[in-house]
Amino acid sequence: MSDENPKSGLLLRRRSKVIGFIIAEASAIGLLFLAGSFAVSSRLTDSTLAFSVNILTIAAAVAVAIIPIAFFAVAPILPRGER
Repeated sequence: MSDENPKSGLLLRRRSKVIGFIIAEASAIGLLFLAGSFAVSSRLTDSTLAFSVNILTIAAAVAVAIIPIAFFAVAPILPRGER
């Protein structure tokens, strides 16, 4: 029974990390689709507004690419007993 406690803590951390990843990635993809569809479908006459929408679209695409790296490429810091 005491063997399951550290593993369940590790599973809870992993599960919360995956849930956080899914929420962050879904919101970034949603923003990318929203900004991209707005940039493609509308003809903006104000060049400053068009430039801002294009920058927002590029920033959302960069966020979609960087989020998996930020969540899964960095090695977790494990407690002394689990190394």
